[in-house]
Amino acid sequence: MAGHIYGAINLGSSELALKIYEISKKNGITELTHVRKKYSIGSETYSTGVVSYRSMTEICSTLNDFTRIMEEFGVDSSDVYATSGIREAENMLVLLDQIRIQTGYPVRTLSNSEARFLYYKALAMSETRLFTITEEGTLTVDVGAGSMQLSIFDKGKLLTSQNFLLGASRIQELLQVMEDDTFDYNSLIDEYIEKDIVSFFKFNLHGVTIKNIIAVGGMIPDAYHYMRERKAEFDGFVKSKTISKVKSSLTGLSADTSKLVLPTITILRKLSEMTNCDKLILTPIDLCDAMVAEFAEKRLKMSSGHDFTEDIITSAKTLAIKYQCDMEHIETIEGLALQIFDRIKRLHGLGKRERLLLRLGVMLHSIGSFISDLHSRENSYHILMTTELIGISDTERLMIANMIRYNDDRFPDYLSLGDDISREQYITVVKLNAILKTANVLDKSNRHKIKNVGVSLEGDVLTLTADTMADITLEKGLFHDKANSFEEVFGIRPKLVQKKSGRN
Repeated sequence: MAGHIYGAINLGSSELALKIYEISKKNGITELTHVRKKYSIGSETYSTGVVSYRSMTEICSTLNDFTRIMEEFGVDSSDVYATSGIREAENMLVLLDQIRIQTGYPVRTLSNSEARFLYYKALAMSETRLFTITEEGTLTVDVGAGSMQLSIFDKGKLLTSQNFLLGASRIQELLQVMEDDTFDYNSLIDEYIEKDIVSFFKFNLHGVTIKNIIAVGGMIPDAYHYMRERKAEFDGFVKSKTISKVKSSLTGLSADTSKLVLPTITILRKLSEMTNCDKLILTPIDLCDAMVAEFAEKRLKMSSGHDFTEDIITSAKTLAIKYQCDMEHIETIEGLALQIFDRIKRLHGLGKRERLLLRLGVMLHSIGSFISDLHSRENSYHILMTTELIGISDTERLMIANMIRYNDDRFPDYLSLGDDISREQYITVVKLNAILKTANVLDKSNRHKIKNVGVSLEGDVLTLTADTMADITLEKGLFHDKANSFEEVFGIRPKLVQKKSGRN
C-alpha cells in the first residue's frame, strides 16, 4: 500500500476529537473527516484534581463510537494522545487503565514540551508559508485549555520557549468566582495574565524585535473559523477592538466554547500590546494535525525540510548562555564526547536520540555553577528538573538531569533512583554519564588547554590523543579515575596520550 488511512484521536481538556487522514508521499496529507465531542475534563481536573467516573464512562463510550467510524473509513493506523487534562489528574493511571480495558486503546500521555513541539512540526509541514516568517522575529503562542506556551523564533531557529499555567479553561475556572465582585472582569483577566509573562519578555527577547505573532493550540481553531467569516486578515484586528465588541462578536458560538475563546483572545490582546506587534496570524492547526505530521514523518519519512533537532539544541544553548556557562568549554567537551560516542557504537548500541541527549547533557552540565560552584552538579540537576526543554519528554529530561548530577561522583545503583525511569533507560544514562565524565575531565580546569583530540579504538584500548603544547599534568592525573568508571561500563580502558605538534 503506497499510503495510509490514519486516525488521530485527541483526548483533550475540553473535547474528544477524531480526525481521519489519507497520507501519501505523492499527494501529501488530506483530511477526510473531523468528529468532535465537547466535555469538561479540564474543568474537573483543574478544580477537583480528578476525572469523575461519569466522565470516564463518557470517554470510553465516545472512543468506541470513534472506532466504528474509523472502521467505515478503513483506517489502518491510529493513535490516542492525551494532554494536561488527563496528565494532571490524580486518578490518571486508573483512567488510562479503564480506557485500555473498555476500548483497547493504549493512550500516550504527552508532556507539555512534547505536545508543543508537535505543534511546531505540524506548522512547518502544513503551513510552510507561515513557518518561513520565523526568519524574522516571531512569537508563537500555543494556547490550550490548561496552559500556554510562548516561544521566540529568529533567523528560522527556536531561541527559547516557556510554559505558563494560563490556559483558557484554567483562567476561566480560577477567575469566574470573582466575576460578580468586579466591574471590569476582563481587566481582571488582563491583570492576571500580565503578572506572569512580563518577566519572560524582559529576560528572553535578547534584542529580537517581534514582527509576527502566530497563534496555535486547542483554543485557536474555534476562534479562527468563526472570525475568518468576519475578517479575512487579522492584523491589528484583536488589538483594535474592545473586549466588549469581541465578546459580542462571539455570540454565534456555543456558551461553553465562547467562555474559553474569550480568555484566549484576551491573552492574544495582551501579547500584542506587550510586544507592540499588530501582525497576528491565527492558524486552525490542532493536536490531531500535529499527530498526523509526526506519523507522516516517522512512517513515510515525509519532512518539512526544517531541522527540528537543531531547534532543541539551540534552545538548550540559549539556556546555557542564560546561566552564564563557559561556551568555549562546552564546545570543547561536546566535540570530544561526540567523537567518543561515535567511535564506540558497537559497544554502547545507542542511537541518534541518545546522541542528542548526550549533547544536551554536555551543554547543560554546568548551569548550576550560576548559583554555586560548590554544589554545581546538584544545582544543575534541580534547575533542569524545573525547566522544560522543548521537544524533550519529562522522562528524557530526568535522564539528562541524572547524567549531569553524577558527573563527578560514582553513579548510583538503579534502586536508588526510584521508579521514574525504566531499567533500560537507567543503563542508557549510565553509558552517557561515563562518556560525559571522560570528555569533561580533559578540560577540568576550564582553561581550554586541549583543543585538538583524536579518538581511536583498537582492541580493548580507546586512545585519546591530545594535541597540545600545554602542561596537562592535572588532566592526566584526574583522567585515571574517570578511566576506571569508563572501563566498568564499557569493558575497555581509555588511555590519554599527549602529542606536541605545536599546531595549537
